[in-house]
This record gives sequence, C-alpha cells and structure tokens, in this order.
Amino acid sequence: MKKILLGMALVALVAGMVGAQAVKNPDTFVAASFGDVVSLDPAVAYDNVSWAALSVMYDRLINYDGSSLDKFTPGLATEVPSLANGGISKDGKTYTFKIRQGVKFHNGDRLTAEDVAYSIQRNMVTDPDGGPGWIWFNIFFGSDVSGSRGDDGKVNIKFSTLADAIQAKGNTVVFHLKDPFPPFISVMAGQWASILDKKWVIAQGGWDGTEATWQQFNNPATGKETLFDKANGTGPYKLSSWEKNIQFKVERNDAYWGPKPALKYGLRKSVSEWSTRKLMLEQGDADYADVNATNYPEMASEKGLLKLEKLPTLSLAGIHFNMKINTKDNPATYSGALDGQGIPTDFFNELNVRLAFTYAWDEATFLRDAMNGNAIDPVTPYPVGLPYKNMSLKSRPFDLQKSAEYFKKAFGGQVWDKGFKLDLMYNTGNQVRELGAKMLAENLASVNPKFQVNVRGVEWAEYTNLNKNKQLPIYFMGWNPDYPDPSDYAGPYQSSSGYFAGRAGYNNPEADKLVADASIEVNTAKRQEMYYKLQDIWLQDDIAILYGQPTVNHYFKDWVKGYYYNAMESEPFEKLPFMKK
Repeated sequence: MKKILLGMALVALVAGMVGAQAVKNPDTFVAASFGDVVSLDPAVAYDNVSWAALSVMYDRLINYDGSSLDKFTPGLATEVPSLANGGISKDGKTYTFKIRQGVKFHNGDRLTAEDVAYSIQRNMVTDPDGGPGWIWFNIFFGSDVSGSRGDDGKVNIKFSTLADAIQAKGNTVVFHLKDPFPPFISVMAGQWASILDKKWVIAQGGWDGTEATWQQFNNPATGKETLFDKANGTGPYKLSSWEKNIQFKVERNDAYWGPKPALKYGLRKSVSEWSTRKLMLEQGDADYADVNATNYPEMASEKGLLKLEKLPTLSLAGIHFNMKINTKDNPATYSGALDGQGIPTDFFNELNVRLAFTYAWDEATFLRDAMNGNAIDPVTPYPVGLPYKNMSLKSRPFDLQKSAEYFKKAFGGQVWDKGFKLDLMYNTGNQVRELGAKMLAENLASVNPKFQVNVRGVEWAEYTNLNKNKQLPIYFMGWNPDYPDPSDYAGPYQSSSGYFAGRAGYNNPEADKLVADASIEVNTAKRQEMYYKLQDIWLQDDIAILYGQPTVNHYFKDWVKGYYYNAMESEPFEKLPFMKK
C-alpha cells in the first residue's frame, strides 16, 4: 500500500510540474519585442523603444500616478507644483520645482538643481531634426516656434532667451513659460524631461552649458549625438549593455534613492519573427512578448499567460504621404521622375494623387483582417478619449472607381498614362503594417497595372533614419502622445513645422495659425471651434490616411506580478521597476 501511495504521489508531482511551468530567469524580466533602441540620448530619442529604455534609467521631476492621466506623484521634485502650494503662479506662466536632496547618479555624482536646468536647456540646444525639441520651443518661445532653426537651417533663436526660460535658483528650478500652458505638468512626466548629470555629460564631450559653444551641439548627425549609446541617470536601473538589433540590458541600481526594484535585470530582446517570439513566451524564455493584432486570435487558447485585453490607447496609426521626397540617391523612388519607372520629389504634393491613394485604401477590410477589430477609424488626428473630437466626421470610402478618376486628373493625366514605381516600406516584424502595405499595393495595381508599389520590410533603426532623411515616399508611422492634450496632435500632424506635417512638406498657413492659437486658448468654446476647423482642414487637404486608433492586448507569463497599464506608456518594459516574479 505504501508503494502504491508513493507511486501515486510521484505521478501527481510530475503532473503538477507539467501543468505549472517552473519560473525561468527568476531575477530577470525578459521581453521579446520587435524593433530596437534608436538612441539613448534624451534630447534625440523620439520613438517608443528608446523611450522605454530611457524610462528605467532616468528619473523625471514628476511621474504619472499609476494608471491616471491627470494625477501625478513627485519624482526628483519633492512635490508636484500647484496653485495651492505656490509652485504655479496665478498667471499660469511660472512653475517652480523643489529638487530632492541626497540623490545620486549611477556614477556617484550628486544631483543638483543645476543638473535639472541644464538637462532641459540641453534638449533645446541639441534640437535634432525630427526630435522632441518642438515641445520645449512651443512652451518657452511661443506656440508658433517649433525649433531653434529657420527654414534656411540656420539657428535663429537667442541663447539668452533659452537660458532665462529655465533657471536654477538655490534648491529649486524655475520655468518661465511664454504663455499659459495647462498640460505643462504632463510634459514634465515624459522621457524627454529625463534629468542628466551635467558634469558627466561635459566629460563625454557634450555641451559645456555656455553660450559660446552651444551652436556646436545643435542638430547633431544621426548617431553622432553625445549620448547615443551612453547613459548615466538617477533611475532604478543602469545601462548594462546594448548589442544593436540583438538586445538591450539594464541592471538594478542598488543605490537607488527610491523603492528598490524586485528584479535585478531587465532584458529586451529584438526578435522580428513572430513564431520565435511566441515560442519564447510559451516556453518561458520570455516573460512578455510583442503580439501584433493579427495574432491575437491564436493567443486565446494559450495557457499559463496573464492576458490583458482591449486596453484603450490614445495612439494613432497612419499612412503618411511625403510631399517633398528626398530623391537623391534614393532607391525607393527609382528613376526619381514621372516616367513610369519612378516618382518625382513632388509626387504626393499633388492633391489628386493623395486622394487617389486614399480612395484605394480599404479601411473596413484592414480593421477586420489586420487589426482583428482591435481598433476604430479615428478619421482625423484627434483621438477618441480627448476633448474637441468631432465625432460626426467620416473618412473617405473605399472606392477604386473614384481612385481611378483622381489618378486620371493627376499631373494632367501623366500618372495614368505613364504609371509609376515606388517602394512602400514597413518596419520588420510589424505584421499589421506589412498586411496593410500589401493590401494597398494590390488595390493600386488593380486600378492600373502600370502602378508598381513594391512592399519591403526594413529594421526599425533604418526605417526611422530613412524617415528622418525624408526618403520614404509613403510610410506607415504611429503616434503615441507626448502628453494627453489635443495640442500634442495638432502640432505634429498639421503644423508646417510639425513632426509629420513638417517632414512631409505640408504647408497651410491657416492650419499653422489655428494650431498655434488653439494650444494657448483657455476658453473651451473657442478652443473647440479651432480644433473642429482643423479637423475640417485635415479632410480637405487629405494630409494622410489615419487607419486606426487601436486597443492593445498584452501577454505576460502568469508568474509576472506588479505590472499596471497606463495609456501614456511606451511599452511594458517601461514598468520594469514595478514588476516581480
């Protein structure tokens, strides 16, 4: 009887081991994701992957309070400024932050108010093309100023204005805004507000903080920024290693001033192949895996996972027309001329071409087949969930006959008669974009066999650099908000100097004025009128195809604890300091 009972116990033990997977890498959070870090320089980084890396290594003055988008907790500041505590002036133009004492950077240097002032000033000094600098210039120089350089590429701002805007005073840092800007607190919670060690940056060959040298560090070449692959923050984790396009690793900062993270390491692996990411998650070699919406259905039956589904976002995804393509040494435009074997620089500057492409986009099929219903059509670049969204507007319908009509009008009929050839690229691993690109290419070919759209994938870092150099003729790109306010969408999408519109060569003076005025308007009725007009202009000018405001699913091994979702996060790796196994 004892032998029988012992045998039954062994069978039960083995069954339990099979049913409940043993925790792998118990001291490390492993994320299997696609894409790679673009830059570790907070003044340059402007993509989700880089933001996630920065978030765990650097602290900001304040942080979002849990999942809230309008409540905040102190970070390197000892309190969140308010009218009640005197941190915000009555006119809304001055913010004062009290800086936490006794905090050390990863290299042992002590944090000072001067480090804080220098960090934000350096963002504007660096101000790379396509970077986050526009946010700061809007705030400190005026809503009609989006950078340090004019149309001729030359610096046209005064350093004294920059220095006066942000001042270290004793143990405080004072920010002087050009106009009242209610979202300012949320801006300070973003990764571009990461606080640097001034002395250390200078030692790395960076800006020395003086007027005499600042222009030498303005608009660095891609990959040549001072902190491209270096990091020294005050955050809960410090840089361990970065093997480009392979993996990014951080190690716990045991001298962290705040709560000590449970996990010693964070490892983000760049894995473009979905089947590999899925296998890593199933076998426990990854604690989290990026899952495209196309693959959500096959995750329904997977066991041993923590599944967080239908998480609302403020993100937008779209297909952008480049109205001023850089055709020099650009294989994506082939001949670079309207001769049937390529496209010219102004191909998408022709409204008829943009309309023709838009009518060839099958939104309903894409949302159903590529997104599996996990998104809505945003119509305009103002997401559902924020104020001043005109819900009565509709996108142009899928209509190949209409598409043909506009192609026949484009360039006096030359597009229809000669045809064209271009590359439509997507970032490797993003199956949603791949499916969308192939669908659009097939639809265009069905309109006219002379229309040749070649779909190909490239790695994320290359993709962002091609975009920065304006070499992508038409491209897929998403937008995660910098801060939860309509002004953060109006500027990038509709200002002639905005992240998307400016890079695409779009220019509408009426839109520029509305974008600038609406961002500082405090009367809600007037603000709504302005944003409604901007949405009308968006449809009138057919600036881009916005195909989705997604909901997202996150899939973790069920042994992961402590994660929480915030719609402003870049990706789950950002919550590494709160997770445990």
